[in-house]
Amino acid sequence: MKKPNFQAWLQQKVSDEPEVILAGKLEYLRLYLTDAMREIRNKAGLTQAQLAQKLGVKQAAVSKLESALKEHELESVLHYLHALGADLLVAVKQGDDLYQASDNEGVLLVDVPDVVFQKALAANMSVREYVRVAVDKFSREDDGLRTALVKLLESDDSVAVKVRERLGTRTIQEVAVELEKCLSLSEEEDRIFAVKNVLVANVAVGESNRGTSDEFDEIELLDLAEKLLEKLTNIFE
Repeated sequence: MKKPNFQAWLQQKVSDEPEVILAGKLEYLRLYLTDAMREIRNKAGLTQAQLAQKLGVKQAAVSKLESALKEHELESVLHYLHALGADLLVAVKQGDDLYQASDNEGVLLVDVPDVVFQKALAANMSVREYVRVAVDKFSREDDGLRTALVKLLESDDSVAVKVRERLGTRTIQEVAVELEKCLSLSEEEDRIFAVKNVLVANVAVGESNRGTSDEFDEIELLDLAEKLLEKLTNIFE
């Protein structure tokens, strides 16, 4: 939905008074909510009278719900949206914390940095369109990386062979997912120890009875982790 440009008007600073700021937020919410409600009804091909009949109310009640100048009860808004097969997404933000109050499977409300707004503007796209394209692109790259990791772990490479010896009950696909997370860490040292922890977590039962000391095993694991990380980094790049 392409929203009207209410935001530029509402963001104009008119007062530092908390009551005035709150009134502006309420107006902003009413404008966008009622605009969305009208658009959803129009897309459904229903008039106010037809939707009113579906809701079991008078047309005036629907008209009131679609008016940005009126107070709206949450229950009435939810009833309106439910009749059109729509949901209301609600989140509460305090500082850097964001709490999603609505439980909608497959939908996540998140903060969007200012840089994303600028990139979307440069791409002549809405923020939502830009984010969806970026997520889709990232998902395709993510699938490609995981496939490459699995291919490496299944190969005859000497490092891969040693890793498979430490799989235990885990599958190669499961280990590939864990190793992929290691690559997301920014510091190389953190990556090495993360990879080592993956290898430790996958030691088969009885592995500690190989007759080697704990100290030697630690050195061996770090050496294997470094070699594996080097191969993973080459794949990632």
